[in-house]
Parts: sequence; C-alpha cells; structure tokens
Amino acid sequence: MTHRASLLGRGYQDRHLDSPRVRFRRVLTLCFMTIVVPGSAQIALGKKLIGWTAITSWLAVIATAVWTYRTYRTDRAAVLGWFTDPDILLATRVGMVVLVLLWIALFVDAWRLGSPVRLTFARAAVVTIVNLAIIGSVAGSTAFASQLIQVQRDVVQKVFPSAPTQEPLQGRYNILLVGSDAREDRTGIRPDSLTVLSVDANTGKSVMVSLPRNLQNVPFREDSPLHDVYPYGYNCGSECLLNAVHTMAQDRKDLYPDSDDPGLDATIDAVEGATDLTINYYVMVNLNGFKGLVDALGGVTIDVKSRIAMFGHDDAYKNVYIEPGKQKLDGQESLWYARSRVQSDDYARMGRQKCLMAAMADQLSPAKVVTNASEIAESGKQLLSTSIPRQELGRFADLALKSRGKQIRTVSIVPPEFNTVVPDYAAIHAAIKKAIKASEKTGSKAPATGATGSPEATAPTPTTPTPTSPTEGRAANNSEDLASAC
Repeated sequence: MTHRASLLGRGYQDRHLDSPRVRFRRVLTLCFMTIVVPGSAQIALGKKLIGWTAITSWLAVIATAVWTYRTYRTDRAAVLGWFTDPDILLATRVGMVVLVLLWIALFVDAWRLGSPVRLTFARAAVVTIVNLAIIGSVAGSTAFASQLIQVQRDVVQKVFPSAPTQEPLQGRYNILLVGSDAREDRTGIRPDSLTVLSVDANTGKSVMVSLPRNLQNVPFREDSPLHDVYPYGYNCGSECLLNAVHTMAQDRKDLYPDSDDPGLDATIDAVEGATDLTINYYVMVNLNGFKGLVDALGGVTIDVKSRIAMFGHDDAYKNVYIEPGKQKLDGQESLWYARSRVQSDDYARMGRQKCLMAAMADQLSPAKVVTNASEIAESGKQLLSTSIPRQELGRFADLALKSRGKQIRTVSIVPPEFNTVVPDYAAIHAAIKKAIKASEKTGSKAPATGATGSPEATAPTPTTPTPTSPTEGRAANNSEDLASAC
C-alpha cells in the first residue's frame, strides 16, 4: 500500500507540474527570461550550447557598451562624430538588424520550447498575443531606427564632402554663411546675405559678422587672384557691389583654375578682404528651399517687432503682412521675415536674418530632429551645399551644443556705424577684432528678470503694435547679446 501510494503521489505531482496553469506560467517565464537575458531559456531547458553562446554574446555586447561609455564619456565630439560617419552608420545599421533577428529567433525558440500547443485555447491566445506584440514592437522599433540611420547616412554623403580638414585659426573657426537667391530667371548667383560666424574652437562662444550686399570698394588680399585685377578694391562703380562678385568671377577659370565654383571662391576672397578673417569653410543656403526646413521643424517662434510685408514691389496688390507679436512662423512666413524689403531696407532685414538664425538654433531639439528626420533630411539635401568635411561634423555638433545659452555678439557693416559706399575697412577690421576679444571674455546669458529681480517674476506689459519702420530690426545688427536684441 505504501509503495502504491507513493506511485499515486508521484503521478499526481507529475500531472500537477504538467497542468495547463503551470505550462502557461512556464511559457511566459521562458519568454521573459529571453527578454532579460537572451539564451537563459535555452539553458533552463537543456539546450546549453545555444544558450551559452547567446549569453556570452549578450555579455560581450554589454561589456563593449560599458567600455565605450567609460572611455568616451568625456569626449562628446568623438561620439557625435560616430553619428555622422557613413561607415560607422552602415556598420551600426547592419549590426543592429542582425542582433535583433538573432534575438527574435531565440525568443521564438523559447516560445516553442514552452509547448504552447498544449495550452488551453484561451491561454494559448493570450500567450500568442503577448509574444506577437513583443516581437512586433521590437521589429517595428528596429525598422524605424534603421530608417533613421539610413536617412542620416544619405544626407551626410550627399551634402558633406570627404575633404581635408582645417585647423582653427587663432583658436577660432570662421564659417561663411551664404544666402543664395539663385533662380531659373537669373544669371548667376547674387547672395542675399553674407554672414561670417566666428566660433571659439574650445568654448563655442560666437560672433556673427554680417556684410550688406551693397558694400562697395571691397578690398582683396594680396594672395587673392583678384588682387591683381582690382589692386585698389572692387571699385568699378556703383554696380560693383559685394554680392556682384560671384557673378563677375563665375566664369574666371583663368583666375581660379582648380575651382569648381570660381564665383564662390571670389566671394570668399572678398569677404576675407572686407573682414580680415580667414574663412575655414562655407555653407551656402538656398533661400528658396529654406521654407522646407522650417516646415520640417514644425515652424519657428519669433517675436515680430513690426508688420512685415509678404510681397514685393511688383505684387504690392497682395497687401498681406506678418503682424507684430510673438508667434510661430511657418516656412513661407519665415522666408518673407528673412527677405522682405518692402517698407523696410537691407539693413533691417540683416538684423531679422540674425534673429531668425538664432531662434532656429535655440529651438532645434533632438526630439524634433528624430520625429521629423526624413523631412529635415530631404530639405537639407535641397537646401545646403558646403565645404565642411563630414569628418568635422562631430566637432561642429559639439560646438553647437556648447554655444547654446551663451551670448552671441554681432557686428554688422551698416550705417550709421559704417559707410557702405566709401567704407573705412581699417575701422571695420578693428570693430570685428574688438567684438571677438569681448566675446571670449563673456559668460552665459543671465536669466530674464522681472520687476522683483527673480527670473520671469512678472509678465511683460502688453504694448501697442508699432507701425512698420525701415529701421525696425537693426538693433540685432550690432549687439552684445543677440537674444536680447531680438
């Protein structure tokens, strides 16, 4: 009887261990084990070779991640550079897809080993739904991440050249930002805006130097090919303006035999002569494609000081304006904000362009970049041409992050500070050097204070919108803090 009772008890125990409820828990446990430690489910059920291979690989991935973090946690520029290196991006994309496929295979195997076919219909349905949801979410996330990586790689390869890098000059990078108004109905390019962004290579502190398109008698340095042609500056009359240099030189392969764009190289030479700053790189922005970038970012918030006409002299009948006040502008409105000259002038719009660039840089967040990556990438390919090598993107991304929250000083070659017809270039050079020296001594922006002295203690007093003025916007042209002037 005792032996028979023992056998009956063992049978009961076996039936209990193989009951639908236990099998249900076992399937869920094995799947959970695979999520936490891939391969552990296989080891638990005796498939040790597969299990230990998976766990060893998993631990190797974790160890590599820990080593990478400890080694590069203080080298942000290098890490950012990985995200703009086409080879690393491709390897990351392939590696990520392979790892996820292997993980899914382990997960499905753990699901199979749990014998879900021996479950009741209801429990099998629950397990199936849970597992398919997990697999679907992982696969979907991987596909989305893979697409982002491919978009990033495509932009880097199409926009940024693989070219030799340049060292900072006297501790600074000088980047020429050219706003191009090239259109099918125009011959050549007449830059709408020319701005030199001078950035401290260590701190990211910046000075923006803007040159008006109608600047005359621009000198050329002695090492410029145009110095022999215009030894006394570009002084061939009222039509010889700074923005006409590109058109004048675009076919002068005799002066720039190794250049793909003699007009652009001549413009860089003119800017160097006007500012006494040596240009490291240029970025040319197609203003007609600019609105696509703004729309891809979801708009940009600007405090519009006065009415901005959204029409030219030839279509004044439209009578459409951007009204005063703090508001979010879409791409079309941002383009008019930056370019409008009706009831305004070149110098006022130069100030508005600075405000727009500062606002976009300040409002560009990683979340916006991720959620609008495809649109940003497409607009970027249409918008930009640049000489910044792709190898430098990590460094400049790091400088961009360092510059956030710091004052941006501005120098603009505009009246009444400077005469644009007969400019005093010695005074212009001295003003730029003074601004750069002052910028290197400044710190971060102080928080805005209200009447009580505490940050944002009181709301600003509403003001009556001012009428359109041709001087509106000029405050940003020569300012110690661009944000406060805007």
